Amino acid sequence: MLFVMLTMIVSIASAQQINSGSQWQFHSINNVGLLEGETGSAFQLQTINGVDYKSWFAGVGLGLDFYRLRTIPLFVDIRKEFGRNSNKLFLYSDVGINFSWVTDQQKMSNVQSDKFNNGFYGDWGLGYKVKMGKNNNLMLSLGYSYKKTVETYDQISYLYYPPGIFDGPGSQPNNQTQKINYSLNRLTIKIGWEF
Repeated sequence: MLFVMLTMIVSIASAQQINSGSQWQFHSINNVGLLEGETGSAFQLQTINGVDYKSWFAGVGLGLDFYRLRTIPLFVDIRKEFGRNSNKLFLYSDVGINFSWVTDQQKMSNVQSDKFNNGFYGDWGLGYKVKMGKNNNLMLSLGYSYKKTVETYDQISYLYYPPGIFDGPGSQPNNQTQKINYSLNRLTIKIGWEF
């Protein structure tokens, strides 16, 4: 729902774009991608909105990342284009934070104390932009993506004592906080539309 709302806002904003004679222009890039890594394959969605000046683009992106743990990446996107033709090569760099939005099935432990920290998100790669009309471009890219998060939960175990050593029952609960560090390295292939 958030993704649809952002796309609608971007469409309205693009109608009020900075004067086309200006070198500063607003653009929106919407990507669908495939992530591939040690734990399998997953899809991702992204919308990136920002301005370009000559061969540089800078914007803010928001997405959905379904690889291993569902997260919502929020990031800054910087791009540099190369070439004088209408079709161009580009390099991109995304750096930001991913917000955990984990499903119950993705949790290691089904206890109420299970928590996920927000973590680092990064995506770096290269692509090719194909002109598809005056203000539209088809974009294909290949890159490396990384996301990190930490899962913490309390594990309850019982310590057993021989009768008579301590007053009370023969066992005492012992809570221990457990941590799982997720450092997820993935290859990413994306197809996108810029307008």
